[in-house]
Amino acid sequence: MMTADDFAEHVARVRERFASRLNDKIAASFAALEKMSAGRGDSIETVIAAHRRLHEMYGIAPTLGFDATGKTAGGARTVIREAAKAKRAPTPAEIAAFRTELEKLRDAAAADLRNFSTGKMSDAS
Repeated sequence: MMTADDFAEHVARVRERFASRLNDKIAASFAALEKMSAGRGDSIETVIAAHRRLHEMYGIAPTLGFDATGKTAGGARTVIREAAKAKRAPTPAEIAAFRTELEKLRDAAAADLRNFSTGKMSDAS
């Protein structure tokens, strides 16, 4: 049986792993944006993968105390949701909105990561 201390340690490890990978996930989303903007043939797969990545971030971030990251990941996810569901390339307006949301996400994640590194995280666990 997992004790409260065991659970707290597990959550701390998950939080650390999430924090260590967060910038890479955001960079991957910006790379996806560039592929979408270029109208490459793999845009549909790129949209679906970006939507999935942002959906996962939206779901787990608040649980780990990365509240702003979760909220803004949800906004970015929403922008490309219809394109992902329809398995189509995003429109120019969706791409522009996605860029704006990713910039907000980058800023929110930077703030959450600063709080994480200084021990000022909200403790949602």
